[in-house]
Amino acid sequence: MKKKSKILSDKVESKINELIGEELKAMYAYSAIANWCQTNGYLQAFTFFLGESNDEKKHSEVWQKYVLDLGCTPELVYIDTPESDFNSLSEVIEFALDMETSLGKMYSDFASDVVSKDAMTFTKTQEFVSIQIESIGFYGDICAAGEGLSTDKFQQLMLEKILVK
Repeated sequence: MKKKSKILSDKVESKINELIGEELKAMYAYSAIANWCQTNGYLQAFTFFLGESNDEKKHSEVWQKYVLDLGCTPELVYIDTPESDFNSLSEVIEFALDMETSLGKMYSDFASDVVSKDAMTFTKTQEFVSIQIESIGFYGDICAAGEGLSTDKFQQLMLEKILVK
């Protein structure tokens, strides 16, 4: 039986592997955030961030399947221990916003790079650009809602209610 032909260019394959790594880093980061939330008594946020971690894992799996379907083998990268020392839930949410914004920029840049060179990859990337826009908007709204709150536990618990509703 004939082996699948490799459809992706080396450059595109390399960039997708990088994006898979970034999704896995986000998965790992959200797991660490969930653990911090549980340890610090933000039990609803714990469940919420475990869900975020699971979503990031699914994103990496979508890209891995895409790479495999196009005749290549995904290369998984080493992932450093994520940040897990936060002073408040507000700080956690700001961290999530920064992480999602960074990932959104990476997807946007990648889409710009492949728009005229690889229509299939551009179309797949656009799915993730949309996901990132939604995530950036969500965390930005939560940050705005929590602006001016102190790190007082009661105020942070009010922020948790906004986060998980």
